[in-house]
Amino acid sequence: MKERERAVVSGLVVLMLILWLGFIFHQSPRFAGSFWGGMLGLGGAILMLVPLAYLVVKRSKWLKPRVKEYVSMRTLLAWHIYAGILGPILVLLHTGHKFESTLGIVLTGTTLVVVLSGFVGRYLMNRFSTEIREKKALLSQLNAAYDEARGELAGHPEQAAAVRPFSGFFSRTLVSFFVESSEPQPAGAASLGTAIRLAESIADVEYAVNTHEKFKRWFSKWLKWHIAVSLFLYVLMALHIWGAIHFGLRWFEPSAADYFNSSGQQQYDASWSVRQTPLRETAAAVDAFHNAFANLFRTTWRPPARINGIATTVFDYAEWARQVEQPQSDFSLAVAALRNVYPPAIGGGNREKAFWINVYNFTAMKMAAENYPVDSITSRKISLDKNPWGMKAITVGEQEYSIRQIEGEKLLQQFDDPRIVFAVSCAAVSCPDRTNEIFTAERLNRQLDTMIQSLFRNPNKGLRLDRAANTLTISWIVQADQRLFKEENNNGVLDFVSRNATAEVGDWIQDHRTTIQVKFFKHDWGLNDLALAEKEETE
Repeated sequence: MKERERAVVSGLVVLMLILWLGFIFHQSPRFAGSFWGGMLGLGGAILMLVPLAYLVVKRSKWLKPRVKEYVSMRTLLAWHIYAGILGPILVLLHTGHKFESTLGIVLTGTTLVVVLSGFVGRYLMNRFSTEIREKKALLSQLNAAYDEARGELAGHPEQAAAVRPFSGFFSRTLVSFFVESSEPQPAGAASLGTAIRLAESIADVEYAVNTHEKFKRWFSKWLKWHIAVSLFLYVLMALHIWGAIHFGLRWFEPSAADYFNSSGQQQYDASWSVRQTPLRETAAAVDAFHNAFANLFRTTWRPPARINGIATTVFDYAEWARQVEQPQSDFSLAVAALRNVYPPAIGGGNREKAFWINVYNFTAMKMAAENYPVDSITSRKISLDKNPWGMKAITVGEQEYSIRQIEGEKLLQQFDDPRIVFAVSCAAVSCPDRTNEIFTAERLNRQLDTMIQSLFRNPNKGLRLDRAANTLTISWIVQADQRLFKEENNNGVLDFVSRNATAEVGDWIQDHRTTIQVKFFKHDWGLNDLALAEKEETE
């Protein structure tokens, strides 16, 4: 490799490493599937196939002489080197620095290994060969000079005797100090110090030559390893391209027939949705999720029944569990629709608030259904540490979320509304009772107020007033999220409760707010499951 070529290739390798490290500062999850992201990926894949030409031609006795009639092996090698680096650079740009899937991470890592192993191996092999040649030439010159000095010293035995005390392994390292400070040599005699320095130089150069030859032998094996990793890279690349085509390319527009069925009714289809612009895709996906979840919610909802002595609305989780295994069920359609939502395009306001509340509740019920039968969302079947809130349990768009993330990042951080913490709790006995409807943007405020007012009329889990003891016992949900009510000394809590309780209770709270003692119910995390309610009725 010439110096200019080496400099250019070195610069491209450094650029590739800088682009790879860019994920620390920049991420664009949807760029890879966009038009330009796809074009960069396609261009990178084509360039990464070019190096195959050199490998195949070089090792084919039949093909090599025929190809050399038109293209020299040196030219093929140049294509091999430059395409092998430019291709990965385009591929890294194509990723948008989104390294989440196992296949994508392994593919990116393997690409880096192939490029670096090819560059380092070729550079070091050339450097080793050059260094060995130069050092062997220098060694020949040093040996010639030493032979000449040794011949001259043969006529001066007294100088040779001066060196004899330093012939040991350790003491000979001190010889130059003593010899250099010795008496001046007779005229015409060879300098003893010069001879010693020649001997030391010869030893150093011989050691360097031996070391370089060892490294050359070791690095001569890099080629086989480089080829093996390259073939593995092509397998991964084929899988990646197949996955992109199989799951859809967003930048291919559908025809009208893809969007409407034979009866002219608009329908949602995952393979159609993933190919739309973010706004159109998200609108269709959000509506599809709400439709599927609403159907499932309504058909599995049951009126209040008692579990552990507490009256609560219940759901047929056995039916949820059956739908988990059915690819065209409302459950599966809801899961598929969420994968095609681009969160920034939801629209904000009550539409976004209702969407994320419904996603939270669907996810909580989904965890119970996928592990059914369970008697609580805190079951070890769901989470070994009995902490389902931290589990990555639902995919929205291209990101996995836990229900804690949904509540904290998507709801409480964006919407200053303490009613949210009551609305995102539908998988436990002590949670607020629900009607048979999911939340909708148009009726969200009324739905939230009605749900909380209903909770504060339930004396077993919502609100119990003991006038004689001057004690108010309210839902544990208030205690868990007391920070949302802002004021200290329970003033914010009492204001919230009095606004949502009956008029009589609200007036009493206001009259006794300075002396009232606030307590909280123990939260029952038992699953609000129809089967558990029926079991309690028969006992």
